[in-house]
Amino acid sequence: MFTIMEQQIVHACGHEQVHVIYGFDTQVARKARWLRTTKCRACFVADKKVEQTEAAARDSTTIAHLDLPPLTGSERQVTWAETIRINRLAKLMTSPHTSAEADCDLCLRIYDAKWWIDHRDLSPADFLIQALRHLQIAGMPANGQRSVAA
Repeated sequence: MFTIMEQQIVHACGHEQVHVIYGFDTQVARKARWLRTTKCRACFVADKKVEQTEAAARDSTTIAHLDLPPLTGSERQVTWAETIRINRLAKLMTSPHTSAEADCDLCLRIYDAKWWIDHRDLSPADFLIQALRHLQIAGMPANGQRSVAA
């Protein structure tokens, strides 16, 4: 029989939390058993924040030698894009290909926070292609030199 059941679950972290579980009786029982093996929502979120902070610190250390120019955009865009940029540049620095410094220099020439946000999910190869395309459209040479128009 299909039921909607509210259950008090004691999670693996020791905290209790009320869960509303939908499904047939066997599904409700299986979900309740599984929930007992997981952390409560508060502990899960706290652990995620710690992981993100540690990752951000590692990434910042990896690219500490780079001079990051300020990004342009709204305050929220800039905050989000800075996190994305630090993560991307750290990945470029630790990647096994040989042109990591050149790729980072190329990416450091992109100041638009919206661009970083819009391209955050691309593969590394596609990301670099889009960065090069963006600089070409903006009239900036990819080699880091000033364009004739500038």
